[in-house]
Amino acid sequence: MPKKHRDRDVIDKILHVLSASDRWLVLMHEKPDGDTAGCATALSSLGVRIGKDVTLGCPEPYPSKYLFMLRDIPHKVLESVPPDFAGDGCVVISMDTSNPERAVKKMHEAKERCVVINIDHHADNAMYGDINWVEPSASATGEMVTDLMASSEWGISPEEATALYVAIITDNGNFSFPSSSSRSHECAVLLMEAGAAPGLINEELETNLSVHAIRLWGRAFGRARVFAGGRCAIFWLARSDFDETGASKHDTENLINFLLRVRGVKLAGLCTETENGVRVNLRARFPMNAQKIAARFGGGGHVLASGCTIRKPLDGAISSLTAEMERHVSTGISGS
Repeated sequence: MPKKHRDRDVIDKILHVLSASDRWLVLMHEKPDGDTAGCATALSSLGVRIGKDVTLGCPEPYPSKYLFMLRDIPHKVLESVPPDFAGDGCVVISMDTSNPERAVKKMHEAKERCVVINIDHHADNAMYGDINWVEPSASATGEMVTDLMASSEWGISPEEATALYVAIITDNGNFSFPSSSSRSHECAVLLMEAGAAPGLINEELETNLSVHAIRLWGRAFGRARVFAGGRCAIFWLARSDFDETGASKHDTENLINFLLRVRGVKLAGLCTETENGVRVNLRARFPMNAQKIAARFGGGGHVLASGCTIRKPLDGAISSLTAEMERHVSTGISGS
């Protein structure tokens, strides 16, 4: 296992609860990315392997991009924590989810019936669990779950190692983001020794774009706007773009990262129109702070990668976001 545990006491506490619980509900956050999907799938696989009654749940369908990890894990689209999920033998494990609003509904009610474990690496985590394990220094929640499983008597199967490797590399940009550390690489080595095959994983992740996604991305690229002296960039997608291209909302994953490839851009935003407002994905390069901007609109995340929802029509949301981005870069400091 990696040389340094982040918190041995909380790891032991979580392992005790998992061992003592017969029913596990493992939850991903809304619009699941590789980190939440990889962590939840790996832990669900572990539960099945050791004879637990496991359900993998999410507010929406499991993303097709990561189906190669799922195999035979029981999973459901859940609107809320099932009311029959109660008692000393039940545990809810929320993965990579900074606040209950991003998970299935009735998380607070679940705490009255059973133990809720919150495992996450977002600095703005709302600490909503009975057990909260939050480590912002981790490049991905996948690092933490690797520690957890490696510390257990159960170990890590090749399938679980694959899911955890996906969790780590999708959240730290294949070890290219500043959040990557020696610890990230230690976890990767451990997972490779457990059976993860980086070449095969990369092939699964990089060769599964649909033509619908390419057409959707083309619309966003065609609207790219650079402003604030070349330091900011933004593009957007309307609901009609998804209907007309046949793409799904999962097809926007990683799209925002392309704007940071534009020379001179330090702050990038993608606005996606939804039924409930405009979803904003933000990416930044030092010294900009994406988290500060997201917080202005009630969102959050990481310093260099954050998100929020702006409750306005698309044009108004774009206008509000660009104004906030310009204000942010005009200060010249990351803490604005």
